[in-house]
Amino acid sequence: MSQSLRHLLLVEDDPSWRSRLADAAHAEGVAVSHASDGVEALDWLRTRPRAGHPDLILLDLVLPNMDGWELYGQLRTDARLRHLNVLMFSESLNGQEVPLGGVVGYLRKPHVPEAMLTALRSNLRYPPELAPRESSEPYVLSLTEEVSLPLRLLPPSLGHAVRMHLLHAAELVGTELPMASTWLMALPGTPPALLVSVEGVRVVLEVDDEARVLRGTSVDLPAHLLKPS
Repeated sequence: MSQSLRHLLLVEDDPSWRSRLADAAHAEGVAVSHASDGVEALDWLRTRPRAGHPDLILLDLVLPNMDGWELYGQLRTDARLRHLNVLMFSESLNGQEVPLGGVVGYLRKPHVPEAMLTALRSNLRYPPELAPRESSEPYVLSLTEEVSLPLRLLPPSLGHAVRMHLLHAAELVGTELPMASTWLMALPGTPPALLVSVEGVRVVLEVDDEARVLRGTSVDLPAHLLKPS
């Protein structure tokens, strides 16, 4: 049986969205705390005792200062915060998301908050299993500026898909990599490396087992994305 939700942390930079989503949560009897970006959310979570942590983080992936993907990565590699449950939302999600540790669902963000309220209320009223858990620690995902900048220039839906698969690789590399995969491949050489391929975007990740870091060292983009518009 699903746990009831009592406390939600809403991470959203748009005041009108914050207001409407908070109203929907309050209507379901859920208390709401707010953060306007990933830095504010992380600072707030780190200064609270575990008993004061929210049951669920409703996380917009497109945020200033620290976006939702980076915040998620910080949560997953912090032993005090790894138990937290996250419900992600963005206008660029396409319904083909891969599983990520601690992520209990994805909502597509429409142009106006009202269009998302029914789906949000359903998730608050009948939440998935939200049980505190101590999952294995994923590797830290570290991207150089030479890798992160091209990824930020991708079309939003493709950029989200690549970031999601890179984080999924960080979850898998500390456990057991799939024997065969359409998106993840082990590369020969020293140090060991992985190749993540998503819709023609290819990112090489160097594996540092001692530091438990997955470090992006190079990225290749499909030819059609390199052509001038």
